[in-house]
Order: sequence, then structure tokens, then C-alpha cells
Amino acid sequence: MAVDEGSVVRGGRLYDNWSIESKNRPPNGPHPAFKVKGSAVSAADSWRCSTCHGWDYKGNLGHVGIRNRQGSDPAAIVAVLKNDSHRYGGLMSEANLLDLANFVSHGQVDTQKLIEAERRAKANVSSYEQFYGTICAACHGSDGSRLRDVAPIGDAARQRPHEVLHNLINGHSGDVMPPLSALGGDFAARMLAYVQTLPSRSMAVSITHGARMYDNWQVETGGRPQSLPHPAYPPTAYFANDAAMTWRCKECHGWDYAGKQGQYATGHHATGIKGIRDMAGADPARIVAILRDGTHRFDAVLKSRDLLDLANFVSSGQIDMNAVIDSKNGRARGDAKRAGAHYRTICATCHGADGQRIITAPPLGRVARTNPWESLHKIANGHPNENMPALRNLDQQLLVDILSHLQALPETR
Repeated sequence: MAVDEGSVVRGGRLYDNWSIESKNRPPNGPHPAFKVKGSAVSAADSWRCSTCHGWDYKGNLGHVGIRNRQGSDPAAIVAVLKNDSHRYGGLMSEANLLDLANFVSHGQVDTQKLIEAERRAKANVSSYEQFYGTICAACHGSDGSRLRDVAPIGDAARQRPHEVLHNLINGHSGDVMPPLSALGGDFAARMLAYVQTLPSRSMAVSITHGARMYDNWQVETGGRPQSLPHPAYPPTAYFANDAAMTWRCKECHGWDYAGKQGQYATGHHATGIKGIRDMAGADPARIVAILRDGTHRFDAVLKSRDLLDLANFVSSGQIDMNAVIDSKNGRARGDAKRAGAHYRTICATCHGADGQRIITAPPLGRVARTNPWESLHKIANGHPNENMPALRNLDQQLLVDILSHLQALPETR
């Protein structure tokens, strides 16, 4: 009896994320069989087949794979999905369970034959630009970076080729991406190889965007301000009644990124929440998992690209504020005179020679002395959703010199 190819590829999407594909919410707690204690994997992701069994189907995080189930009777696989280890019987319909079983039995590809150990696809891509340009570019763009819902696909294909190959063959969970299963695994591998040639997004651009989201993601992304307080914001803290403010990263973790160990240890902004300094240098994927966890819940309000940009800022964009600003008196450790020409050419066009041209904002001199940490963050990264240039890629000491120049400007109009 011929296998229903539509059922197989839908099973592949259920294997990816059955909750999204079937529009059923997973249980609140982690899967009882999930073995990794202290993992950054969210409770919801612990219920995904792909989390435990891997994108190469050989097992992940200490769990066994599903390769030995290839060719098995789908009815027997459905029984396994319902057993005490898996517990999907009450979560998915019989039709969904059968689709998933059909994928396990008939939909796996031998990724080892299609992807080399160093993650490059084993294929010649000389003719695949035309297939990408006609099948994929309408959504992803000619360079693979059009969608904010996903990372640039060139980066994804280089970093996570097994996952991208799975998605090329089966499509994305809960999405209209066309599966290429009927065209064969070799075709999908060649498409993967072409996608791996697409450009990366500039890390500097990603970090700067992430830094502006750290300031105020609601403004930077053009999203609607939150009407309910962030669930992790202390209800007794000063801004508890300002819902939008409680969702700003800087409000809990501080402009010096040190949280309760830094400038936000006391005063109106004190929340008792730790900073992000210990996440500098961390794997961005780990940070994304934290942003999506039950404490932060940013997966409900930010798209995948935005989450990655914010994670890139946390990992690679923080300034060691204590090294460049005196934590006791707030004075920048810079040379105000050295930055005079830079201020007069780069900044004064908008702010004026004395820092007072923008009448809707306090004088720059006052801002720079009152909160030099915020000022330096914005010198480096700009303002959310505004045209202010981000100077991050200039020499950091020059940025500190510019801050020193600002601190020498008049405080009053």
C-alpha cells in the first residue's frame, strides 16, 4: 500500500513542533522523560520530538534517536507515542499521531549521506540559484534575510544544516512553506548547499538593533506597548503600574547592565533583579532560550530575528561601564577636547553646539552627567526607532571621549 506523502511531511512538521502544527498547547511543565536537569531548554520545547531525538534523528541531549524505527509499522509507532514514556495520547488526535508515525517510519533521510561532518551540504550548487529564486525567494528574499520571523537563512543553513534540511523537505510547523519532499532528498540537499552560500547578516547591525531593543523593544520594533506588567517585574517596585516600562530590559538590568549590583541597586529603578554582565560571551542560542523561558516570555512578543539580535547584544555588545565611567561620581574616563571635532560634526547637526537644540529633550550636558551609563549606551547604539547614528564600530575610547565632551556642555538652557 502506497504511503500518503502528505501525511509523511505533515508528520515531519509535527516532529519539529507538534504544538504549533496542531495548534494545541503543550503541558505547562517539562516532559517527564526529559533528562537534562538545569538545561536552558524551555518546558514547551522539552515536549518537541526534535529536541530529544535530534534533527539527524540519532538522538540529542542524552536521548536515543528514532533511526531504528525507520520502516516500522506506523500502528506500532503510534502505540509507542501513547506509552508512559512519551504520553502524547491525550495531546494529539489519532490523525496527528498517525501522521507523526508515518514520518518516523517513512520520512527520515540519512543526513550523513547528504551533509558532511563540517556541516557543508554534499552537493553541487551551480544550477540551484534558479530554483531558490523561483521557489524560495518570494518569501525569504534574494539574500535570505527578508523574514524577521526567522534568522537569515544563510546563517541558519550554515549553523544548523540538519534542521534546515528537515524543514526544506517537510516545511515549517504551522506555516505555508512548501515541502520539497516529492523532489527527493538529493534535491533538498542541493538547495541546502545553495542556501549555505547566501550572505550573513552583519553582526554589528544585529548587535546595534539588539541594543536598541534592550533600551525599548516596543518602540524599536514598532510593536504595541504592553498593557499588562511583565510577570517577573516586582509588584512593589516603583514602575509596577507602568506596564510598558516593566517590559523594558534596561528597567530590570540597568544601563550599566549590572542590575542590583550596579546603579539600579537603589532608587526608583531598583527591582532586586540581577544584571546581564555574567552573560557576556555566552552562546547566543543559550541566551535566546532564556529570553523565551517562563521568566522572560519574550517569545510571545518578539520575532525570532529580534530575539537573536537581542541575544547577540547581550553576548557581544555590552560595554564594561565600570572600566570607562567612575561608578561613584559618574565622570567619564575620557578626553573631552579630543572629541570636540567629532561632536561638532557628528552630533551637533541635531543636538546643537551646546546640546540644547532638541527642545523636547533635556540638555545633553544634564543627561550625560545625571545618567552617563544611558548616554554611553545610546552613543554606541542610537535611540530606538530613530535616525540617530550608532557609533559602536568607532574606537570605544573615542565614544568615552564624546561622553566626556557631553558632560562639559551646559546643564541648563
